[in-house]
Amino acid sequence: MLNLIPALSIAETLFGGLVFAIGLYFLLRLLRVPNFWAAILSAVVPFVLYIVYSTQHWGGGDVLAIHFALFLANAGLLGVFGSMRQKQQAMHWAPKIIIGFFIFLAISNAILLSIAGRGLPQGLTSIFLPSPENQRVHTAFPGVMPHDRNKSYQPHLELIEQQQALGWRIQWQGLEELEPAQPGQVLVEITDESGAEISQAEVTLNFWRMANSRDDKIYPMVEQAAGQYSVEVNLPDSGRWVAEILVKKDDKRYRKQESLFIGSE
Repeated sequence: MLNLIPALSIAETLFGGLVFAIGLYFLLRLLRVPNFWAAILSAVVPFVLYIVYSTQHWGGGDVLAIHFALFLANAGLLGVFGSMRQKQQAMHWAPKIIIGFFIFLAISNAILLSIAGRGLPQGLTSIFLPSPENQRVHTAFPGVMPHDRNKSYQPHLELIEQQQALGWRIQWQGLEELEPAQPGQVLVEITDESGAEISQAEVTLNFWRMANSRDDKIYPMVEQAAGQYSVEVNLPDSGRWVAEILVKKDDKRYRKQESLFIGSE
């Protein structure tokens, strides 16, 4: 049953949960539930539902924390609002400022998390950021970088030189058609500099997820015909991914990466 839960964006779970919490609070008040318990339940119920959702679509501890903070702040606001209505008193300006600050903080964090996982909308990217040679600009968070990452740069340059000397070519098929949580077929064709097929190679297709490394996938590919390798893949969630293919043939190595977005952007 839980497998039927669709993948939602951070904005949908945050603000959809917020609307649900507010509606639940007023429903409980209509049922004459005390103001304190109505506020508590308006935070606990949507957060528990989000935890259930997270068992199928884990977005990370930071996303879980922002949901908890927003639902808790909303419950506090509703509790104070209900208490003031009961006493028929106007709220002092100081609590209003504090509540407004936490609401602003929650919304700002939600926006930053959404940009980190999915990048800026393409419309904003085309307006504010340069587009080199009319290519797509990727704005999603690329992941953490070790402090001594520069030490591995020289081997990377050596690998690039080796690949250029090999002159191998890799053509992808099926990447653009992939959908979240649905199986899809990916085919690659590998040829050398003369156009001859590269057969009997060890080919691995990796998928690295930008927002959550726990979703990373590794697929060994099977040769279907001379120089043609395929595999069925199933990526668990939408968002920014990096597809990487590794080819090993005797003592030769070749690697190619491509950024893609799975699902609607």
